[in-house]
Amino acid sequence: MRQFDWSSTRLGTPDRWPEPLRIFLKVLLTTNHPMLVWWGPDLIQFYNDAFSAIAANALQKPALGTSGRSYWRALWSVIGPDVEHVMSGKGGVWREHRLMPADLAGSQQHYWTYSFSPIEQGDTVQGVLVVCRDETQEYRATLALLAREAELARVQQIGKIGGLEVNLTAGFRNRRSPEYLAIHGLPPEAATETHEDWVRRIHPEDRSRAEGTFLDAINGDVEGYSIQYRIIRPCDGETRWILAKTEIERDDNGKAVRLVGAHADVTDQVLAEQALRQSEEKYKKLAQELSQSLEKLRATQDRLIQAEKLASLGQLTAGIAHEIKNPLNFVNNFARLSSDRVAELMAVLGDATTPSKTVVDINRLTITIQNNLAKIVQHGKRADSIVNNMLMHSRSGSGDHRPIEINGLLDETLNLAFHGARAQRPGFSVKLQRELDDDAGKLDLYPQEISRVFLNLISNGFYAATHRRTDSSGKDFEPMLSVKTVNLGDSVEVRIRDNGDGISPLIRDKIFDPFFTTKPAGEGTGLGLSISHDVVVKQHGGTIDVETEPGDFCEFIVRLPRGKLE
Repeated sequence: MRQFDWSSTRLGTPDRWPEPLRIFLKVLLTTNHPMLVWWGPDLIQFYNDAFSAIAANALQKPALGTSGRSYWRALWSVIGPDVEHVMSGKGGVWREHRLMPADLAGSQQHYWTYSFSPIEQGDTVQGVLVVCRDETQEYRATLALLAREAELARVQQIGKIGGLEVNLTAGFRNRRSPEYLAIHGLPPEAATETHEDWVRRIHPEDRSRAEGTFLDAINGDVEGYSIQYRIIRPCDGETRWILAKTEIERDDNGKAVRLVGAHADVTDQVLAEQALRQSEEKYKKLAQELSQSLEKLRATQDRLIQAEKLASLGQLTAGIAHEIKNPLNFVNNFARLSSDRVAELMAVLGDATTPSKTVVDINRLTITIQNNLAKIVQHGKRADSIVNNMLMHSRSGSGDHRPIEINGLLDETLNLAFHGARAQRPGFSVKLQRELDDDAGKLDLYPQEISRVFLNLISNGFYAATHRRTDSSGKDFEPMLSVKTVNLGDSVEVRIRDNGDGISPLIRDKIFDPFFTTKPAGEGTGLGLSISHDVVVKQHGGTIDVETEPGDFCEFIVRLPRGKLE
């Protein structure tokens, strides 16, 4: 502009220019900011090198000293009204990001920001000072960023994922996306809510855990974290589940400087998972109940089968016993009669006068026959005892099961066994001890069968205790039998203990086998414990066991369930 020949213009040389123009041109020439001056009615143009640089594409022909209105004819529809506004004394004009036509800005459209200010001489506006800036690149970058943000917001809206950014260098300054605000039920002005605002929105039961996870992460060295917690939305007071995933940016020293996160509302998923777990628990419980019912059904089936077996065994035993009973009676009767006749024969021979050798031989043979008959009588008695016991066990069926007071049933059976033993054995004496639990209560039982079990165990105890006294050399030994009941809640334990000789470990595993007995011939059938085991275990679903110390004691332990039998 200094090199331009101004003498050829209507303004003449600079020394003739008005003082206001000279002042503004000095400012124009001493600044690096793009500036342009339009002066006078023709709007004669002045501009600095900075303006030449940004307007290079438009300044394809000489512009200094020309009329701005003529030079920018194609552009005047955009800027003309603003220029006329200033020149008419109505004040200055400011425009941002004004789009300029492509034919005036080269191959592409440009965005300019400019101000038009009046230059006055006296009370009259004589010119316009233009301060401008080409913001094409910045504005397009801003538009692109806005477009990407809009696209990202649309993606977040579609995916229902809210974004957030936390500046960790200046008091946790937050920036929330629109979808984040929608998820959390926040108004638009909450986009920059404080850290404390976020903490207050967290459900009280999750608040400490959620904030603690955040603080531990930024104060630690992790690259991010994931957490699920509940919030209470301010817009409707509804509780929602939030899944938050974050990444933490750190400086060279490892200090957290920025946190970027994504939030998703997973309430429906959490509720579905909870419903699924409840359903699983429900069906698991149902499966357990079905399994228990199946076990109960199997136990009932086993008891029914056992009852049928017992009934069939009773019928078979009765039939066999009756068939054996008659010929056995003949054997026993004829054995006794024959023994009596042999005795008579020996008496007759004692009075007869026969050679001594013949008498000796007859006596020897007679004694042999008498001994044989005695053995026949002995074993006949044992066979008769077996038959009688078989008939006793075969009497009637199991009857109906019903609730029974276990203490009363046990006490009644104990008294029956005791008085029966005294009637059968003169001199019988056993000390009885009772320790019956008052809380034992009632059990659902087949009373006739259980009574037979208790009677058998008590009778065996009486036998063992009195047998030890008979065989004992100590005069102070006192036979003793105790019965005890214990309430176990869903079952009752019955203990029957004697202080007899106990059971040898060699035969302990055989005591419940059918027809196994340790009693002498004629005193036991070997069926009592076997049938007792079947009645307790198979018919009532209980257990029967034995604790013993050879030479000291034997204790049978019966556990009977309290539940109702089917």
